[in-house]
Amino acid sequence: MWAKQLLSCFVLAVLPSNTLACLQSSQHRVTVRDIQSQKYVRRTPPVSAKTAIQNVRVFDGQTFTNPRSVVFTNGHITTCTKDIETVIDGTGQFLIPGLIDAHVHLPDITGLASITSYGVTTVLNMACHDYAACAALRNHNQMDLASFLSAGIAAVGNSSGNGALQPPPDQLVYPDTDLSQLVAWAFGNGSDYYKIVAKPSSLTQVQQDHIVSAAHNANQQTMTHASDLASFKQAVASRSDGIQHIVDDGLLSISTISAIKKNKQFVTPTMSIFKYGYSHPEVLAFLGRTNSTNSTYAHVEENVRRLHKAGVPILAGTDAVGPIAPGIDLPFGITLHEELQLLNGVGLTPLEALRASTIESARWHRLFDRGEIKAGKRADLVLLNSNPLLNISNTRDIARVWVGGVEAQDIAKLS
Repeated sequence: MWAKQLLSCFVLAVLPSNTLACLQSSQHRVTVRDIQSQKYVRRTPPVSAKTAIQNVRVFDGQTFTNPRSVVFTNGHITTCTKDIETVIDGTGQFLIPGLIDAHVHLPDITGLASITSYGVTTVLNMACHDYAACAALRNHNQMDLASFLSAGIAAVGNSSGNGALQPPPDQLVYPDTDLSQLVAWAFGNGSDYYKIVAKPSSLTQVQQDHIVSAAHNANQQTMTHASDLASFKQAVASRSDGIQHIVDDGLLSISTISAIKKNKQFVTPTMSIFKYGYSHPEVLAFLGRTNSTNSTYAHVEENVRRLHKAGVPILAGTDAVGPIAPGIDLPFGITLHEELQLLNGVGLTPLEALRASTIESARWHRLFDRGEIKAGKRADLVLLNSNPLLNISNTRDIARVWVGGVEAQDIAKLS
């Protein structure tokens, strides 16, 4: 599939930046026709019934309230309790906002259905080479599928040597590329934010600065892929809004962390993809990793720990791409729950981890219509059987999921 063919290279984030390769997918590229066919199969009848979830403890951003009711209609939460048609008893259960995966690579409706079944109601897709296909994934009103937002074609330098991560030659960034026009073209084609790939021998600092400035002048955000010390420093210096991934070839300095805070940047470390790579020798062997490298998973953990202690905003994202080769799968949905546990393991409290995948992610990505259970917000809701503030793994104990007020047909049983 196109996303997997292009972006399965993000497995490379777990390895030294100068030995990057890319796992190849044997699956065909997903077309707009494929997506439309999948939509037809999954058609969800419009839901107009005004619904009340009663006697449920509700996450208010800091804790769970005493049992109360949450009412939603026409896709949004409301305070109006008249003419309720459907009543759900939430006694003994816990209601949280729909989860947000802030870094994923989803190719089709099947992937969206899978990730939704795990309580993920918003996905931030981190690249798109087929704008028509991405538009088809965005437009699925009245379906039980997660909201899809996406970057477009990433800015990649012409000499970066990033294999399948690299766009076709005519879409690379060259020394004479009109960067302002490149950014305008991406947003003109429906991109929700702009993706930059910072890599050795890729974009210069001047180019990255220019791209970020052009996006900001258009009141848009940028996300920069950076998984080595040098690239991370470039991303910080460019003032890119979100830094994607984390450093594994050394430790972040106090000055770099201070600059992130000063610049009001956030970091989506995607710990789960690093954990996967360092836990699967076949992936490391395929990519030619040797024991001489400075890259370690311990660096990943310590760097996220340092950022958290310094008060840098940490958001939850997975870099999941689905199945990419026989026996190798970076699954959608479950990896976000694993990410929350990994974040908890390096110092984030269960509350901070839950906020990193709901209210904080929505706020930092300017998604002001979601991330909280408040009147006027989208009815993106997850009903849990257990309290995640006692143990973050309880986000896996899912009873029901709603996306824009439409209840998901399939729920993953993880508890």
